[in-house]
Amino acid sequence: MPYELPPPDQKARYVRTKFDEIARQYDRFNDLITQGQHRRWKRVLVGRLALRPDAKGADVCCGTGDIALRALKRLGPRGGVLAADFSLNMLRIAAQRLKPGPGAGPSRQVLCADALRLPFRTASLDFVTIGYGLRNVTDLDGCLRELLRVLKPGGVMGSLDVGKVRYRLLRPWTDAYFFRVVPWIGRLLQPGQDMFTYLPQSSVAYPDQAALRQRLLDAGFARADSVDFVFGASVIHLAWKPG
Repeated sequence: MPYELPPPDQKARYVRTKFDEIARQYDRFNDLITQGQHRRWKRVLVGRLALRPDAKGADVCCGTGDIALRALKRLGPRGGVLAADFSLNMLRIAAQRLKPGPGAGPSRQVLCADALRLPFRTASLDFVTIGYGLRNVTDLDGCLRELLRVLKPGGVMGSLDVGKVRYRLLRPWTDAYFFRVVPWIGRLLQPGQDMFTYLPQSSVAYPDQAALRQRLLDAGFARADSVDFVFGASVIHLAWKPG
């Protein structure tokens, strides 16, 4: 039978359950399908935030803590990162990776939280990041407003996710890779797991770069930019709260 996306009222439970199931294979899967490039994209994302050493922020939908770890490397003892996800198995891996080393360093905390109802005070954070998370929430515009809410005036939001390839002649090739090869790689790692098919299918209705920039502005951000990788197949969005 062809794969069908979960209905909206079941999406959150589906996503949480499936990320729990693939947590141990998640980093290996990302390495294989991007040939390791996702690590560079995350470094670029954190670099574009232009973080001060004393900045405090959150990595929402943190997964195994990749982006949070890169943010911590740019912060000093007065800075800090809250890593939040609603998948407990992902959080267990993130907690191990984000353990503080010897000596003084930025603070870090791992917590279970829903991206639509963040347990952070209004206007309390200098930055918020979200990697491959906006596509998975049940209310995209509500999530954007929630990310805006927790930012201080002038704070920055950074998202890394799939995008739409800009060159029409390339789309048959990129679609073949994304919709056929990517699920095949996932099934090799974890036979019978349909979450690896959900990944490309969930991108179909996800807005393209220009549409997401507009929705960021509509949510209340003052400015929104994007940075494309692989002809637009992967994209960083940056948005700033009015300051």
